[in-house]
Amino acid sequence: MNNYHNYIQRLCICVLVLLSYTVQAQPPIGDTPPEVKVIATATEDAILLRWAVTKPLAWKYANQYGYTIERTTIAIGDQILKDPVAQKITAMPILPKPMLEWETFSDTDTNAAIAAQAIYGSDFDVNMEQGGDDIMSIINQAQGLEQRFSFALFAADQSFEVAQFSGLAFVDTQVQPNERYLYRVYAAVPTEKLNIAYGGVYLGLADRKELPQPQDFVGIFNDKNALLSWNYTLLKKQYNNYIVERSADQGNSFTRLSELPIANLSEGAKDASDRMFYIDSLPQNNQEYQYRIRGISPFGMIGPPSDIVKGKGQKALLYNPAITHASLLPDNTNASITWEFPEEGIATVDHFELNRSNQVKGGYQVVISSIDKNQRSIQYDKLQAINYFTITAVGINGQKRVSFPKMIQPTDATPPSDPVNLTATIDSLGIVQLQWQQNTEADFLGYRVFRANLETEEFTQRTFRTIPKASYTDTVNIKTLNSKVYYKVQAFDTRYNPSGFSEVLMLQKPDIIPPTQPVFTSFKADKGVIALEWVTSSSEDALKTVVYRKEKGKDTPWALVAEVALPAASYQDQTATPGIPYLYTLLTMDASGLESPPVSPLTITLPDNAIKPAIDRFTATVQIEQKAIQLKWNYKAADVVSYTLYKASEEEQPTSYKIFEQGIGEFLDKNLTINTKYTYLLQAVFSSGAKSPFKKIEVEY
Repeated sequence: MNNYHNYIQRLCICVLVLLSYTVQAQPPIGDTPPEVKVIATATEDAILLRWAVTKPLAWKYANQYGYTIERTTIAIGDQILKDPVAQKITAMPILPKPMLEWETFSDTDTNAAIAAQAIYGSDFDVNMEQGGDDIMSIINQAQGLEQRFSFALFAADQSFEVAQFSGLAFVDTQVQPNERYLYRVYAAVPTEKLNIAYGGVYLGLADRKELPQPQDFVGIFNDKNALLSWNYTLLKKQYNNYIVERSADQGNSFTRLSELPIANLSEGAKDASDRMFYIDSLPQNNQEYQYRIRGISPFGMIGPPSDIVKGKGQKALLYNPAITHASLLPDNTNASITWEFPEEGIATVDHFELNRSNQVKGGYQVVISSIDKNQRSIQYDKLQAINYFTITAVGINGQKRVSFPKMIQPTDATPPSDPVNLTATIDSLGIVQLQWQQNTEADFLGYRVFRANLETEEFTQRTFRTIPKASYTDTVNIKTLNSKVYYKVQAFDTRYNPSGFSEVLMLQKPDIIPPTQPVFTSFKADKGVIALEWVTSSSEDALKTVVYRKEKGKDTPWALVAEVALPAASYQDQTATPGIPYLYTLLTMDASGLESPPVSPLTITLPDNAIKPAIDRFTATVQIEQKAIQLKWNYKAADVVSYTLYKASEEEQPTSYKIFEQGIGEFLDKNLTINTKYTYLLQAVFSSGAKSPFKKIEVEY
């Protein structure tokens, strides 16, 4: 085991950090039962199996009791066997090689030293059944087992031969080209010790595939180093290690850069990158180097090389230029820019560039390129309203260093032209879409939009900053008494010189508020006419009053009787039929077609004013024995529904006394006082509501 310790000392902290990171990257050990996980691949004449258990304690017991493999022939050619043939292909359980057999192997393979130390290292005795001296000893031993488990699996992943020595791999050469097999790998651990689920895989020699070429390989070349990177997630199922190779002779020969393959040790960590990185120190700058990578599969097979990445290391550009003076010349159209640069950095500079932008951050474009590296001042004559300048030092390796910006602003007091052709639309939700003609001045900055609810009130600004486009979306409250809204627009240049205002645009709001109701004030029904009067709606946009009518007590729709334009406030209905009770209601309609709620209906009946014949016979006889007055009448007119009898004693006005149904022709009145003169009036009532003239009679009692 001395080789292992020498290996650790040789790699120092690097390997310890990597291995410990691998341990930390293992999934947390939970309550899921342990099981065997199996992968496999096919070569031309053999099938290679790799497996591992999922828990440290299962690995400890499996190292003691080993693994067995069962192969079941499932198909021959295209024919699936009805009775698959199962065969145990391991006469004895597969165990890790004895410690003595690892000695020679460890001298030539450092991963073998790691695996051997993990399996056979001292102080490796965790027995949960017997317990420990105290709880801390149990915890320490459990953590030690977990680390050894992680180290052993890591080492086996780096080398198929190490996996075979660790009892975690098998090569099956007793296979036929046209057969397909189901392999089951069992941990031969007694169930009373630990119940470990088996794992399986299904394939045949026909499943053999060529290993793919690594993808997305890139490189960045700096001062005597190259940063190489590739996306390992694209082929993570095919490769778990990589070889990095370099060529210094235009790709004629490549040399492996490290004895150890490059492994991804960040997988499983939180927020882990999907890329692997490798930094190579270059022997010298300005010399072209070519790089390529090869993947190593979990079965120790090396795949084809990637595409070549090539480049040269070059000395870095270390210094920034600094603008010392930037001023506007007297002609107001030219600028003078002066800068400085450290002499000790001139050797790394190829040339300078002048950059310009309309804003201090971003948007810079090269306006003068290839300025001699010995030049320190320049003039520029294509100034705009606002100019921000920077100087860029371009190194011989293409690197760039940029100065801080300086602003130059020509004098300008001319405002932009007034906005014109202001138009707008407004929808039922109060969303206003404003548009106008776009200004075309070179130094144009933007617009501000103003709004007022009344043309005579002060306008308020709707835009909190200038807007560059000749359009604006606003929102107004349409549920207000103001039926109109007013807009105007003002333009600004980059010096914030304001234009005049556009013409004021008046916009009619959509009407969604119904008008107020009218109110009935009086009605009159006489001589075939029902006259209605009301107070009209108080709404400004009220247009007309609508009169509706229907027969009372009938389930019929309301009928439109009349539309009375404001300000008229009365209507005479000459279409009513006498004697029929009608319901009348009113509502107001405005200019937008909105209607007020209808008013509470009035019940009105038009009386029948046709002249009816008088009652032809009406008599009164005093019945002394009965102490009563006998009244009799006879009336032959049609459509009589009742008779009304009125009575009065002397010097009194007649009042309604009795009502008789049609068909009754007499009445005996006993409500009398002796020595009193009585007056009786009788009137017939018709179905139309009409009444006959009164028939009068006087009686002394």
